[in-house]
Amino acid sequence: MNPSKKGLSSAGKTGVVVLLIVIVLAAAYLVPSLSKGGGSQSGSSNSPAVRITGMFPLVVDFPKMQVTFDAYDAPNGVLTNESYAYAVLGTATQDTTTTTTQADGKLVTTTNSTEYTRVEFTTIGVGHGVIVWYNSSGGIGDEEVLGERNYTGNGVYNLPFMVPYTSSFGGLVSITNNSTLLSLLTKTSEATTSIGPTQMDVTTYVLEARSPPYSSLTVKIATIPGTNVQFVVYVNEKVSDGSTSLLQVTSLTR
Repeated sequence: MNPSKKGLSSAGKTGVVVLLIVIVLAAAYLVPSLSKGGGSQSGSSNSPAVRITGMFPLVVDFPKMQVTFDAYDAPNGVLTNESYAYAVLGTATQDTTTTTTQADGKLVTTTNSTEYTRVEFTTIGVGHGVIVWYNSSGGIGDEEVLGERNYTGNGVYNLPFMVPYTSSFGGLVSITNNSTLLSLLTKTSEATTSIGPTQMDVTTYVLEARSPPYSSLTVKIATIPGTNVQFVVYVNEKVSDGSTSLLQVTSLTR
């Protein structure tokens, strides 16, 4: 499909509304973890929590995930209801060939191979799909808009067709690492919950008193049993202008 047509229009609206979360919460998800897989180390319950710090560590720790996003943009009267998913397709190697000229005039050709993790992002029911090639440091070497073309170079992460995915999955990572926001919340409950095929320990936190721009806010943080890996799986917020948004993980595979 053409990114400028229906799929992008719908995704673009979603991306704008998701910014209620991403901008207010000072997004940190563009910074990849220093170690592949983020914080997937196991440890005792007495060890400090390890929080996933980027999109690439997220997909390494969880090769499949699906989220839903429901929002009402009160000032503009825009309703949004979308479901997004990603799946790790595996790894692949790309060769880069460079030719240099030596001092004696001879041409020397060098080939370097880079291993990438290929991840497909989709908007469920719309048919919008993007395959992203992550290198071992979490950088993106290539983005394939299915049925269209490939994009490379700086800035591909923020191209319009990627906005719904970086805003939703990346937004969860951003909130996970927003200590200022989380410090405003009070723990209300803790329970073992199945999220798709994966069982998680989920703790619920709420905002007890209004704290601008929030009228209300509920956040759920999941911890994988037997590990110290944590990340946000649910955010339900209402802000002072009447806008609301609900972002939640509906399925994930460990």
